Amino acid sequence: MFEKPRWSLLILVLLFLVPQSFFVIGDYIAIGFRFPLFRIQLVFQSIAMPSGEITTFITPSIITVVRELEFISMGVVGSSLGKTAVATYIWLAGAVLLVAAAVLVLTWQVLENPSHAPYPGPLIIAAGALFILWAMVQFGILFSGPVGYSIPIGIPFLWYCGYQFMKAGKEAALAGAAED
Repeated sequence: MFEKPRWSLLILVLLFLVPQSFFVIGDYIAIGFRFPLFRIQLVFQSIAMPSGEITTFITPSIITVVRELEFISMGVVGSSLGKTAVATYIWLAGAVLLVAAAVLVLTWQVLENPSHAPYPGPLIIAAGALFILWAMVQFGILFSGPVGYSIPIGIPFLWYCGYQFMKAGKEAALAGAAED
């Protein structure tokens, strides 16, 4: 299935649309889903009104990786070498690996260049490892700490797809070598 262009394109789309992790910041100050190229986040803000009533506002946001880098460079996140900034750099590295793997799958299967077949699988697996490392840097070694927690819900799917692309790539490389 992973060696067929139509299925591979569908799987590539899913790799970018399946959330890689669910996260909670602080004591439910914000919750969200992290995708390879963006995150969807809900921020909860409570305001005491003059009447003594407390009103809670929920602010939804879609924040791209590029926008996160802008937050770091503008100082919104804090130090450019702080924990959140380093975690963002790690996530960006994983996203770059995933995009590179997608390009290699496209050149391998759509442009029929079997020399690129062995590389997408390991790149996808490495991207998943970087996404796990992001959670460990951001929230703690067990994906949980005082700043919140993360549940890596999409990483098993990412690793499975990486393994299957790696297996299909080896078969394609062997078939290409047999043709020579």
